[in-house]
Amino acid sequence: MRKILCFLVAATAFLCTLQAAQAAAAPALTRIVPGAIWSEETSGIDVPEEYPHRLPAGIVFRGENLYIKTYFIGYPAWASLAYRVGTETGRALDYAELSRVPLTDNDRIVIGYVQTVMIPFRALGAAEDDLCITADGAQGGSRFAYICGICTERAAAR
Repeated sequence: MRKILCFLVAATAFLCTLQAAQAAAAPALTRIVPGAIWSEETSGIDVPEEYPHRLPAGIVFRGENLYIKTYFIGYPAWASLAYRVGTETGRALDYAELSRVPLTDNDRIVIGYVQTVMIPFRALGAAEDDLCITADGAQGGSRFAYICGICTERAAAR
């Protein structure tokens, strides 16, 4: 009898947990916020919060790769994520995801993600570029954010 009672309690707890997990849908993607940008030879700088997120004049990113930390508030459809040249319809750039960490609120509920990517300089032009980060929401709708005034300079061949 004791084994049956333990089994019933465990089964009830499991079903309650499963139902609670299914009840809350992922939050819709509401914002994409560029956080920081750096390269191998240029220290990281915070991307200005005010639109259009223009970097200060005179900053040149040197090295082989550009690194970008982006905050996604809500849940993006990861398959639709793109880093583009110029505008939200510009040429998509090759990139490698280095990390994707859940962003939580004070109750440890996931409200978004922080992603760090690496974009090779060879994918960018040598002149000043604007970068547009685009993604669709998991429940529809699309969002985008810009980083303007990115200047790059490839490291000299060694």
